[in-house]
Amino acid sequence: MKKLLCIAVLAMAFMNCEKDDDNQEQQVVQQEEIVPAKLLGTWEMYRDENLESIIDEWTGTEWTYVDQWFQNTREDSGIILEFREDGTFISRYVDVEVANGVWTALDDGRYYFEYLQEDGSINDALTERRYVTIHCDNTYSIGIEGNDRRIEYYRIMDTLECGDLITYNVE
Repeated sequence: MKKLLCIAVLAMAFMNCEKDDDNQEQQVVQQEEIVPAKLLGTWEMYRDENLESIIDEWTGTEWTYVDQWFQNTREDSGIILEFREDGTFISRYVDVEVANGVWTALDDGRYYFEYLQEDGSINDALTERRYVTIHCDNTYSIGIEGNDRRIEYYRIMDTLECGDLITYNVE
């Protein structure tokens, strides 16, 4: 009888531990869901790179072209994106709001955002989805869907980018 009682007590203790582990796992999952996205905050463009076709040489009948990357460094550019917790963002030039839209997290750790445009005034430059790749806590790059010839780089306002963690096309 004592053996049966010991087995019952051990089984109950084991079940209680298992329930505690389940509760802890649920708490961790719930905590992870409320952790804010790395994208939240106010970011300023500091650099952009563009792949341009430039004249290479004259063949005697026509010019040939080659693709070459160029970069623009933009200290205090005033080109700002502000991502909010409610899944929206605004695009500003200094203090003037110039556009807005929505953003979403992807399963691969990247984000994308899309501009919202009114039916009567479509800006073709803002119709494609933008993909954000986070490079570190304060720096990300943006690639435009269907356009592998332009990359924009942003950093949190008033910080230095983590350029040593980014492979730029132009050094």
